[in-house]
Amino acid sequence: MRQLVAAITLFFGAALVHTPALAEATLIPSPDNSTEIVPDVAPGDEISIACAPIEHRDANSDVRVVLTIAALPNESSPGFKKVLATDEQLGRYGVVVRIPDVPDLADHTVSLNVYVVDGGPPQGCDAGHVKVVSHGLPDFRQEYKHNHFS
Repeated sequence: MRQLVAAITLFFGAALVHTPALAEATLIPSPDNSTEIVPDVAPGDEISIACAPIEHRDANSDVRVVLTIAALPNESSPGFKKVLATDEQLGRYGVVVRIPDVPDLADHTVSLNVYVVDGGPPQGCDAGHVKVVSHGLPDFRQEYKHNHFS
C-alpha cells in the first residue's frame, strides 16, 4: 500500500504545475511504448515536484533539480546538456523550482531530475518532462530606435 501511495504521489507531484501551462501540452513517446503528456512552461514559471526521496530526506539534506535536454528529433541542440535550477523552495513533501531563463533553452523539451544528497548515497527521482517555450512577449528594443533629426 505504501508503494502505491508513493507511486501516486510521484505521478501527480511530477505533473503538478502552478501555471496555466497545463492548458497547452505536448505528447511524446515513452520508453514503455505509451505516450507522456508534457506541459509547456516558460522561463520564470514555477513548477512543483514531489517524490519519495524529498519526503524521506534528512533535515540538512541538499536537494537539487537538474533540467537535462531531452534531445527530441525535431529539436536542435542548444549547445549545453544540463541546467541546474537554482531558484528553489523546499517544502516537507516537495520542491518548487522556477524554470531558469537561460539563453537558447526555449523550444526544448527537458527531463526533470531531482537529487537528494545527505550523509549516505545520493537518492533521486525522475520527475518527467516539460517543454520550455518562449515568453511570448515581443522584443520592444527594435521599436525604440532613436529618430535622427535633421
